[in-house]
Amino acid sequence: MTQSRPRPAVPAGVTAVRPPAVLVVEDDDALRLVLSRELRKRGFVVWAAATGGEAVALYRRLAGRVDVLLADVNMPGMTGPQVLAAVGEMDPFARCCFMTADDRPETRAALFAAGGQDVLAKPFGSLTEVCAALRRLIGRPDAVTAGSPAG
Repeated sequence: MTQSRPRPAVPAGVTAVRPPAVLVVEDDDALRLVLSRELRKRGFVVWAAATGGEAVALYRRLAGRVDVLLADVNMPGMTGPQVLAAVGEMDPFARCCFMTADDRPETRAALFAAGGQDVLAKPFGSLTEVCAALRRLIGRPDAVTAGSPAG
């Protein structure tokens, strides 16, 4: 039988911080899997949903553990803005970064008007760009340092 040692106390003045958490909402299986894997490598806690309805249900179950949504705009069923609206009914402070292949100024303006705090154009320039946008929204620019800095 092994004895467990007590956990050392956190030194005074030091605050324990959990990793940043993101809910990826993307109907494209390959992109959802790549984003999930790469964000985890870079220190994020990641949950993923293939549909808007799945994302809303998952957000509800996670009860405050999601720091930011990374949501595709055009999906069958619920769109990204509809997902944000549903999540916003549960959490008026929910943060969302939209992903879209339609990077026209009027589209971006509509997504900001729908409550998005950032919009990333697909295809992404790099995963570093995605991580930086998520860190800005979470308000923790130094929170993700694990993994390769290259995108």
